[in-house]
Amino acid sequence: MTIRTRALLLLATLALFGSAVAQADVFSGTLYYTKFTGGANLFSIDYSYNSVGNVLTYSNNTPIPHGISLGADGVIFDSAGHLLVGGQAPNVQRLNTNGTGFSAVAVPGLGAYHLTLSPDGSTVYTSDFGGPLASVDLSPVMTAYANKTVSGGDVGVTQIAFAPDGTVFYVDGSPNGFGNVGTGVIGATTFVTTRNYTSLTSAHGIIYDSFTGLMTLFGAGAVGTIDPGAISTSLKQRTGINADFDQGSLDGFGHAFIAGNGQITFIDYSATSDITAASGNFVSASSEGGLFAGIDDLAPLSGAGSNTVPEPGSIVLLATVCAGVAFKLKRRIA
Repeated sequence: MTIRTRALLLLATLALFGSAVAQADVFSGTLYYTKFTGGANLFSIDYSYNSVGNVLTYSNNTPIPHGISLGADGVIFDSAGHLLVGGQAPNVQRLNTNGTGFSAVAVPGLGAYHLTLSPDGSTVYTSDFGGPLASVDLSPVMTAYANKTVSGGDVGVTQIAFAPDGTVFYVDGSPNGFGNVGTGVIGATTFVTTRNYTSLTSAHGIIYDSFTGLMTLFGAGAVGTIDPGAISTSLKQRTGINADFDQGSLDGFGHAFIAGNGQITFIDYSATSDITAASGNFVSASSEGGLFAGIDDLAPLSGAGSNTVPEPGSIVLLATVCAGVAFKLKRRIA
């Protein structure tokens, strides 16, 4: 192939690539969220975000029936796509997204709040805020393990999260912020903690962000990040974003949905790659006319505990289209 042929091929591919990217600015998906109030307290709602004009819309808010009559809290998906829900009743429930076929297992303590799925999908971890770490075996039938005694730098946990290298992070603190943060080791009957940070404003919810490679924290209207490769020196926080944050959901494309204060706060940090940046990020908080009153947690949009990963509309077809056009152009030139 001559240099001219290569250049024509490259220009044609780049032109198509640029056109596709220009159309790939709409991100859409479905959020699943809980409320700490009684009655209807588990919902799904569709969202659509246009990153060119920073326009975010919600639609089709739908209650999902289940067996928790008291307030609901943690919500994630298991590896089979079933919803797992915890709350003020001390149990974890597993149900289909239409609310059918639910089953429940009791866990010791006053409640089963934030939920975390193990990387292999076999176990869900929960706690009653500052209590021992409870684990539930998910297969084939949900079975509650005995509580794991928490010892070390902290003697209770609110939530744990897993980094890709297997490091287990934890938050220990009451709602909804100013918790302690560190790493832990899960044993058969114990969870041994090493505290790295004390009373962080953003420390209540915690999740790993595949977009930045950072552990991300939510609490007290603040967000924070910690690099798993430099735990003791990498903390960043931004406070005062909202009055209150509980738990957040990250889509893997640099977008965060955060529950708290009767609102969902949205942050687009795709341009800065820093959710804590004071400038360069788009931030929007929506109460949807009171629809989100009593909102507690959001199910993950990416990674462990998620169901589907939202994708920009045109990106899915981009590689296939580019490859096909390039191949045809190559044949014509030949």
